Amino acid sequence: MIVKSQVLKLSEPFITEKGDALNEAVVAYEEYGNVDGPVVFITHGGLSSHHAAGRYSPQDPLPGFWDDIIGPGKAIDTDNFRVLSANSLGSMYGSSSPLSVNPHTGRHYGPEFPEITLIDMVRFYKAFLDQMGVSKLFLMAGPSMGSLQALQMAALYPDFVGTAVAVATAGRMTPYGMGIHHFMINALQMDPEFNEGMYETGTPKLALRLIQQVARLYYIHESFVKERCWDSVAEGRDAQEKRSLKVKEYLQTGIEEQIEGRDPNCYIRVLNAINSYDLGRDVGDYQKGVRRIRCPVLLINISTDSEFPPYWAEELADILNKRNPDQAQVKILESAWGHMGCVQEGRAIGRYISEFLTTR
Repeated sequence: MIVKSQVLKLSEPFITEKGDALNEAVVAYEEYGNVDGPVVFITHGGLSSHHAAGRYSPQDPLPGFWDDIIGPGKAIDTDNFRVLSANSLGSMYGSSSPLSVNPHTGRHYGPEFPEITLIDMVRFYKAFLDQMGVSKLFLMAGPSMGSLQALQMAALYPDFVGTAVAVATAGRMTPYGMGIHHFMINALQMDPEFNEGMYETGTPKLALRLIQQVARLYYIHESFVKERCWDSVAEGRDAQEKRSLKVKEYLQTGIEEQIEGRDPNCYIRVLNAINSYDLGRDVGDYQKGVRRIRCPVLLINISTDSEFPPYWAEELADILNKRNPDQAQVKILESAWGHMGCVQEGRAIGRYISEFLTTR
């Protein structure tokens, strides 16, 4: 499936929770499938793009992050559904962000880009969907940050979301996840090249390298690293040195390619927005906020995920099911991928989604 990324300019200024105005706001998005079918909206992980399925050209080495799930004959069948996938507010892949040009100054926003919350991200998506002529979503689904956005959309606009699928998720940001995000932000701000966010594009690479190495440990479970770097080394006097070298190579290989084009100011805005996530944030009560969700919900968490351990999904489901039995289902996916299982285990996730949709 060959796809393209497009850009939509919002017809009205976007106003954040704190009252800041983004004039000439834009949303980068992709669209696939049956234009007359029920609408499925896909949201992405925090530091990834909105490229959810297909390839931009036959030569692309990798497809979109949920290509195992979205496409003809797949769990989210593009023969039946109109599928939209959009880039989040604050992200570095085409939507309004610190990389955007401030129309009032003619310069990139950089550190002057407004502080945003996860609620802002969802309201930004809602403005996009309204302008695209979408009156109701059949399904909203996403991994990681995208899962939080799906649940937040269902809470803010309960009549708009028909079904929600959240993969690697919780009803509010977890303490361990918050801590890692603060570590990443601190590392960026301590980089000698950061200059309070007034850096040349891509300059603070020291911190970006460090963050990417930490991500390979935090977002991927130890059992995966052990299998890759440890189990293949035969016992011997120098076995531990060989294992250490393999772990070092695991941390460093391909880092430069991964950080290419990454923007620290975008990281900071997005990570802080994720940390703001709490379904009760705007009503002052967590359970009350959760209970606004009326649609059927599928929560898929990864058994080895450090960011969103399965009990966070179980807690959320308990709140929903206490009021409305069987509203929420929880699936625990056994995987050594840790948090990254939310994209690496696409086939298993697709099976769960297919089973869930056939019962609704």
